[in-house]
Amino acid sequence: MDTSCCKDVQLACMYERVHTAFLALLVTTDPDMHRLVEQQGPLPLPVPRPPFEALVRTVVGQQVSVQAASTISARLIAACDGELEPSRLQALPMEALRGAGLSQSKADCVLRIADLAGPDGHHLEKLTELSSAEWRKELLQIKGLGPWSCDMFGMFGLGDLDMFSAGDLGLRNAMVAHLGMGAKEKPAAFELRAGRWKPYRTVASLHLWKSLDNQPK
Repeated sequence: MDTSCCKDVQLACMYERVHTAFLALLVTTDPDMHRLVEQQGPLPLPVPRPPFEALVRTVVGQQVSVQAASTISARLIAACDGELEPSRLQALPMEALRGAGLSQSKADCVLRIADLAGPDGHHLEKLTELSSAEWRKELLQIKGLGPWSCDMFGMFGLGDLDMFSAGDLGLRNAMVAHLGMGAKEKPAAFELRAGRWKPYRTVASLHLWKSLDNQPK
């Protein structure tokens, strides 16, 4: 039996179940979002990554396009001989980090994360056992990580289906384009609107990014 095929079928079924449940919620909570989600159909959901890799990718993705982030991440992984591990990252000279496309501040940040993670990255594994408030507090102590980075880590590092980042410009632009939000409204207004999508705010975010063809990898 092809186990990879079985896994793909299981994932597709899970995507469909989440999609159906989200649509059922949106019928009464947000008809405009319902139209967008129904039109786009089920989307693949984030597969949790090891915390160290997820955090490094998050730093790479700060304030750059999805395509640029993907390119820089690929260069960084190649420089680490195919494995994005703390010890391999720490062994790289600063010139290699900068050459991969990281700014000085981002290079410093990923090295701080590597120091915190330990050689095998196990120190960061404890984040998966903490509450959202607890792991956010831990991450915000690292210079270079802010609320947006925490939100992305929750989505793509932990696979939390109920995350939303009001600080993400792409999400706000999509909400203006498709949901009738005002371009000059404050982040709190976008956060309030996203409250209609609980407990599927990550799923909503994926649909909003897709509507702009700007979905993080």
